[in-house]
Amino acid sequence: MIQKTQPDNPQLFFQNPWDRWTSYLQMCDYSKIFIISDSNTNQHCVPYFYQKTGLSDCPQYSIQAGESSKNLSTCEHIWEFCLNNQIDRNSLIIALGGGVVCDITGFCASSLLRGIDFIYIPTSLMAMSDAAHGGKNGINFKGFKNQIGLFNAPKAVLIDTTFLETLPDRHLKNGYVEMIKHAFIDNPPYWEELCDYTWPLDTETLKSYLKKSIRTKMDIVDLDFYEKGPRKMLNFGHTYGHAIESMALADGTDILHGEAIALGMLYEAWLSDQLFNWKSHWLAKFTTLLKPFLPTFTVPLDRVDDLIYWMNGDKKKSNHKIGFSLLEVPGKGRVDIDVKPELIIKSLEYYNII
Repeated sequence: MIQKTQPDNPQLFFQNPWDRWTSYLQMCDYSKIFIISDSNTNQHCVPYFYQKTGLSDCPQYSIQAGESSKNLSTCEHIWEFCLNNQIDRNSLIIALGGGVVCDITGFCASSLLRGIDFIYIPTSLMAMSDAAHGGKNGINFKGFKNQIGLFNAPKAVLIDTTFLETLPDRHLKNGYVEMIKHAFIDNPPYWEELCDYTWPLDTETLKSYLKKSIRTKMDIVDLDFYEKGPRKMLNFGHTYGHAIESMALADGTDILHGEAIALGMLYEAWLSDQLFNWKSHWLAKFTTLLKPFLPTFTVPLDRVDDLIYWMNGDKKKSNHKIGFSLLEVPGKGRVDIDVKPELIIKSLEYYNII
């Protein structure tokens, strides 16, 4: 008998999301509903959520906003809160927040009582376009990104772009970076569209691109949920990006995930150009598109050893080699590429000349 290895895709509530939410809850009849938020969404998004759902009596736990909360200690507090409030296997946990809230809630729900249903209600563009989709959840460990976690999809993802009205421009840019990545690695016509627009986008254009990004990502995930092959292309920019993010956090430097990934994509686009002889205009065009989203943080040449140290902690590493996901051409990738340290050094030099 052939066993199914691919989990069902979560329901996506995008059109009339709250009506579909109500129908879903009536169908599922959960014994209890828990809400996990953070200190930002608790202030800006939870009141709107209560207004839409009437669930103000549900047990709610708020974590401190930011990447520093994505750790085992926070998980222990969430588990303790849920158990003290009599959670059972017929309960539902809702993640109401950005990427950190979604990642840690998915991990806590998947491991508590060997699995509790959970739903994502992403409130940031980063979470709406990327983090809430694909079933990856987990926490950081010993300074390294996403070292502990698992693959498990939520039952549903509810997207209400009204939440984006609460975000400053920097955080909108943070999420838009992942949308650029989706277009560049798998959807060249979408990438060409993005190149024709300048930031900021009007609301309707942003919503249209958000739908395209979700569809592009999920088409890739559907091929390879457990990231054994083609899904690794979604890591374009992330080998550098996660290392840069870890380095910045260790230094106490303020950097957002998307800002680190923007810088990582710039370096990995340069590597792709070097290794696969891109047409002359591709790198310049991609660099121009990324420029408004790059952080002020840079990696000095004298810290390349630190960068490689953090890269060596990358969870995609295999046989003691760092595996890069690079592009032969826009829309066609190659995974598990071994890159020599000399090229990593030269890639850092590229940033100094743009």
